[in-house]
Amino acid sequence: MFILFSCEKEFVPEHELPDWLLSKIEEDEEVISDRPKGYLASGTWVRVKWNDVFYYEYWNMLSSRFAYPISHDRDTLDFTIADGWTDYAKEKCCEKFVWKGPEVKDWMYDK
Repeated sequence: MFILFSCEKEFVPEHELPDWLLSKIEEDEEVISDRPKGYLASGTWVRVKWNDVFYYEYWNMLSSRFAYPISHDRDTLDFTIADGWTDYAKEKCCEKFVWKGPEVKDWMYDK
C-alpha cells in the first residue's frame, strides 16, 4: 500500500499513525498513481513532538505553503500569537518521517 521508504531515514511505524493520516496518505497515493510527476509526488509527512503531543506536518519542496501542525487527534495548532509559533518552532523535537512521495530525494530534507 505505501510507497517504499528510504533505509537511510527513520520512519514512524504505521501502527503508531492516526487513522486520519493513514487515510490521507492512501488518498494521496491514489492521486500519485494517476499523476506520478504531480505536486503530491514531491511531498512528505513528518512527525514531531511538542509539549508531549505528537504533531504531523506536511512538507512539499514545490510549494511555499506553510506546514501547519496537526495533532495525533487531528487538532490544528492556532498560531495567532507570534510567540506561540516561535515556541513551537524552537521547541519541537524528535522529528521522524512518516511518508514520502516517490519524487522526494533524501538530500531534499537533510538537516
